[in-house]
Amino acid sequence: MSGRLEQLRRSTPDLAQLDPFSTEVRAWLDEAYVALRQVDAAEGVILRLHEHSLRDPRFKAVASAEIIQTIDRARATGALMHRTGLARQSI
Repeated sequence: MSGRLEQLRRSTPDLAQLDPFSTEVRAWLDEAYVALRQVDAAEGVILRLHEHSLRDPRFKAVASAEIIQTIDRARATGALMHRTGLARQSI
């Protein structure tokens, strides 16, 4: 799973600039949601909350940063779960 989250992090589109309804952004957000939920369901919910803020130009930059932080937090959680033997899958 850490590989998937790492790949998502490296391939993050410019969420603050791109249209949140574009095919590229939608596909990336959907993939991120699935990957985050596999580590921690709450992180998936958090992603969706920030995703809604991408639709408002006043909040786009902050929402973009929060989405990146959500992925980074899930990567750290996944790594910790793996080190402590609590991982559900290979994280």
